[in-house]
Amino acid sequence: MIEESKLYKVTASYKKSTYQKEAWVNKLSNGKHVTYYITTYFRWGDFEVELTDNEKKNILENDDTVIMNNYSASVNELWDGVSHDEEIKDEEKYTSDEMKEIKKLLFYSKEDDEYRDEDYGIDIDLLEENGWDLDDTEYGINGGCELTEL
Repeated sequence: MIEESKLYKVTASYKKSTYQKEAWVNKLSNGKHVTYYITTYFRWGDFEVELTDNEKKNILENDDTVIMNNYSASVNELWDGVSHDEEIKDEEKYTSDEMKEIKKLLFYSKEDDEYRDEDYGIDIDLLEENGWDLDDTEYGINGGCELTEL
């Protein structure tokens, strides 16, 4: 028996808990792959999602993290990016020489022949200039959410 689904608007229960996590990928000169995550938290955001009754129950009972990509969801709106985190996936697995190459791929501008200041965060144009590709984007809500049937 196929469960029927309904369309809902999903919003976070708390402000600053809706996020977008981008996975950027590149390849080092030795052929090793590297992934760089950029996670942006937004003051508010909402999604439209089709849910069965079981999926709705699972989402409402989850006070931890709801990953919207796990459902038939689309981003409606994300507004007021308030903070972001950046990290190299499995950073501890890279040698010091590999880390130097990764930092160069993240912060060195060939066009300007200089390193950009790491304190100001990542420049997406620079990532693209240095061969990074946006591989995946995860959307989620931390700390619970609210559903409104549409």
